[in-house]
Amino acid sequence: MTRKRTIATLAALGGLTAAVALLSGQPAAKADELTDLRANQQLLQQRLDQLAQSQNVGGGPVLAPGGGGPATVQMMGGSFPRSFLIPGTDTSIRVGGNIYVDTIYYINGGNPGSVHQNNAGSTGQLNTIPLSNQGAARARSDNVLIITPRRTNLNFETRTPTAWGEARTFVEFDFAANANLGARPLAISDNINLRLRYAYGTLGGLLAGQANSNFTDPDANVETLDFGGLVGGPGHSRIPQIRYTMPLAPWGFLGAFSVAAEQPETDLWSPGTAVCGTFNTPTAAPCNGPTGILKSPAPDITAAWYIPQPWGHFDFSAVVRPTLQIEDGTGAIDKNYTGWGVHFSGDVKPGWLGWDRDYIAWNFAYGDAIGSFMNPGSGNGTIGLVSNFGAAGVTPANALFKPVTAWGGTVGYQHRWLPNLRSNIGFGVYHEDINGMRGVVCPFIAGTSAAAITARTARQAGTGGCSLNKELATAVANLIWEPVPFVDFGVEYFWGHRLTTGNQRGDENVINTRMRVRF
Repeated sequence: MTRKRTIATLAALGGLTAAVALLSGQPAAKADELTDLRANQQLLQQRLDQLAQSQNVGGGPVLAPGGGGPATVQMMGGSFPRSFLIPGTDTSIRVGGNIYVDTIYYINGGNPGSVHQNNAGSTGQLNTIPLSNQGAARARSDNVLIITPRRTNLNFETRTPTAWGEARTFVEFDFAANANLGARPLAISDNINLRLRYAYGTLGGLLAGQANSNFTDPDANVETLDFGGLVGGPGHSRIPQIRYTMPLAPWGFLGAFSVAAEQPETDLWSPGTAVCGTFNTPTAAPCNGPTGILKSPAPDITAAWYIPQPWGHFDFSAVVRPTLQIEDGTGAIDKNYTGWGVHFSGDVKPGWLGWDRDYIAWNFAYGDAIGSFMNPGSGNGTIGLVSNFGAAGVTPANALFKPVTAWGGTVGYQHRWLPNLRSNIGFGVYHEDINGMRGVVCPFIAGTSAAAITARTARQAGTGGCSLNKELATAVANLIWEPVPFVDFGVEYFWGHRLTTGNQRGDENVINTRMRVRF
């Protein structure tokens, strides 16, 4: 599978060990050990890059920041490809990015009244596809066209040698902020907004800042033209964190191990405010700002074991969310839940028929109250907890809260027709088992009683929790051509399916095209 750029010397872990070994006059028989140490250093840096700099959750390594262009050309004496030395310092800097123009045509399943976006997949339109019961909205979802440069990004990377190893920084912005752009954002110009994607620094194996979650594995993602990509893989795509990574060869194991403390958030559905989180500011209980009941006192803890091999890689990861806290400040509600999840992913180069660059990639994740560590993304996507708080007759004393069990997976295949022509196919699915909360969440009542009529009305209207997604599915097939190494054109068919707790269904059929110029 396509890999990120090879990194030269990584210090601290292994590097200092090699230096001490040389200075102490180790015999020539130690040459193999030094080679292993250098390999460990390279693996450590690759793991940091792999976790920190995936372009998007559905994009895979092909879309890594700084990718593309003549990677072997160095400018003005910089210490890494396409970088230059800042005068008067020993810091090398590289400026890079991508210019995108995406065309998204919804054959059906679009939303002409939504934010002008370029995302039909897991973090976008998929979660809110018009449903079979939505009459005019469903009819209006046909034949919707969007042309946008929102995915265009700009990044800056620096590297500086230190006594503790190489210090690195990486910052990237794009223009995909979903802010209020006014009543007619396209009246004069496409008034898109700037958004911070990545901002982190590293020293040796230590990383701090906003990067991809340690729970994710971008190298196992299917390459899609759609910004959000396939549903069912692990999240978050980007999250503030503090992480440490180390190679395991000194202990006789393969690969690298990483552990991180990541920004937490308690996520909940209730009749009062629907889906909300710790940092939402709705006006209704239970998420009504400072007087709400959601807290997150301790970080989420993630760990991952990444094993690269000549034929591909494996990745095992886990997450514990120790303090999904429900507390109202008066003692009437004081509960704490622990969420958890596990994830297994990888890719294999089968090498059949002499196609040595083809690969099969997969993800599978499962958890209880795993919430946003799965990848349906925002909106009616992931839920960690469900409650009846806010329903008629429910008081703090008798309020119920239940964790939501969820699972999902993706599988894909990339084939290289020519060195500069490739195709990807893939499928993803996500499922949530949402507790009915004793009839509060989208109840079903048979018969002709007043309660049964009310329940049927709610299902038809999608109210009362009946619009929550209990299953999402996606599929993709594309063709990408690179006439020159830093420019590509692509065309893609994207399918999405949505099934709600009210058993309403929605489908989207989308044609994506893209032109991208990397610099």
